[in-house]
Amino acid sequence: MSGFDQAGLPGPEFITQGLTTAQDFETVNFIENFQQENSIMLPSLQPALPFLDLHDVRRLQFNSFVMENLREKLLDQVKVLEVDKLKSLLDQCFPFIHVAHLRPVVMEVMKYLPKVPEECLEQLANDTQLYQDCSIEVKRQIWIKHHALFGDAVGPLLNQYVEEKYNVLHSTEPLNSHTFFSVPSKTRRQNPVVQNLAKMIGKSLELYNLVLQFLRTLFLRTKEVHYCTLRSELLMAVHDLEIKDIKDIDPCHKFTWCLDACIREKVIEGKRTKELQGFLDHAKHSEEQVLGDIAMILCDPFAINTVAKSVIKRLQRLVNTESLPKTCQDVSFLLRVLNLGVSAWEMISNQHFTEVALSGELIHKFLPILMSLMVDSSLHSLHSKHHVDDDNADVEDPIQFTDYFAEITSANSVAFTLAWCYLLHVINQRDRHTLVAILPWFVNTCQERALDEVSLHTLTSSLAAWQEEFTHPDFCDVVFDQFLLPLVTHTSVMRHTLRLLSYIFPKLDPQKVLHILTIAQPSSEHSEAVHDLHAMVVERISNYSALTPGSSSVEQPSSASSLSSSSHSPLEYIQPASS
Repeated sequence: MSGFDQAGLPGPEFITQGLTTAQDFETVNFIENFQQENSIMLPSLQPALPFLDLHDVRRLQFNSFVMENLREKLLDQVKVLEVDKLKSLLDQCFPFIHVAHLRPVVMEVMKYLPKVPEECLEQLANDTQLYQDCSIEVKRQIWIKHHALFGDAVGPLLNQYVEEKYNVLHSTEPLNSHTFFSVPSKTRRQNPVVQNLAKMIGKSLELYNLVLQFLRTLFLRTKEVHYCTLRSELLMAVHDLEIKDIKDIDPCHKFTWCLDACIREKVIEGKRTKELQGFLDHAKHSEEQVLGDIAMILCDPFAINTVAKSVIKRLQRLVNTESLPKTCQDVSFLLRVLNLGVSAWEMISNQHFTEVALSGELIHKFLPILMSLMVDSSLHSLHSKHHVDDDNADVEDPIQFTDYFAEITSANSVAFTLAWCYLLHVINQRDRHTLVAILPWFVNTCQERALDEVSLHTLTSSLAAWQEEFTHPDFCDVVFDQFLLPLVTHTSVMRHTLRLLSYIFPKLDPQKVLHILTIAQPSSEHSEAVHDLHAMVVERISNYSALTPGSSSVEQPSSASSLSSSSHSPLEYIQPASS
């Protein structure tokens, strides 16, 4: 009976007051009058009640059964009632919303009303329990009026999304499960967070725009590129659901849809290039903020990865045809797109929604350098294939580009992105010669430009798939001593150095493993997660050593925290193999 008093009907408070104020001889009369006035008003029912009494069926049990039965029948009828009848029914039943047994009826009526009265929405928004019990259809109407409540509902989902991305980036699961870029776009937008956001938005353009504003604000505050990914995935989830009220209004829809197709195909070429250019030029002539959204969509790591790979592919074709980059319009457009992506944060931060002109040096000097590296790689491969041993026949050492390479990749984000993409291409092509030559070039650049988690994940995953090469000491020296370990003061580099070590340690010399673990040992300033990772790698090495005769033995530390609190180095708990 809770809630009856609030609805203006006799409830617990009425009964308590009546029993308290009644004289002894009036108590029985009060109870009988209450039962008569509030019993089920059916004359035909009265003869049956004594029969139920004979069977020990309590009146509460009987009334509860009748109410539940009637409630279920009413809930079924609500689904087919016209709007006018729903409004009339809501007027009659809303006062009973605090009655727990009747609340489902009230909530169901509001669920099927296209527009719930504002006074009802306000009461729901101001009562935590009622708000929680509302259907998603009613909550949408509340959120449109109360943006703070919508932010409270969306915030945990956005945090969960970013956390899941980092779980993938930091994963030490077997590489054959999947890596960051290996998940198809259609699979990614089936992510529960993306689907829940789409469900929360429904067909509401206002809520959709609110989510986009949240994403812009979070991206601006944190520079977290995964919010850019979510921006694209949410729009494509809306596209999949055929919500025309949103996708036909969002000026970025056609551009994002075309870009998504390119990401699926893992390259931008042919008619896709012209389509993207047409959509981009059309978007530029709409509201100026649209270019900021386009830039944010292009800042998605999946988009940048696809664009950069497409540029590298074009440069290889130009090498084969002995042409220069300035002669290829597709290269110029892809550089323009890539520039938009890497400068998205600055554009939104400065609220200056215009394209920044590309440096002429990029296309006239830097790209030819990349092409010369490709030529060097091809010649070296050809010479190796034909077993050419004449030192004079080898190509000129490309190390001459080191200073300029470090200078331009430090100053120009497009140059760095393309150089990094080419580095990954070299690893995936198993081009040992070129990798050994150019990987150390990145150290100075990465001291000034901290590597992001996606770049480090992709690098270490690619290197981990090339395990056999780590049996060569010179290769290990280049990867660890000349690149990763000099940068290990960056927490992200330390984490991914340990991640790489967890995959390839069986191929390394035990002393090299000791060396890496010693330098990459976290201090008290590092997070618990980094300490746990270091301890996990030590344990993995220890378990492997225990199962492998003749390998180094590892004494397992008592806990991850013992590593951080102890001043001892891994040399003290990892012993070299016995001779």
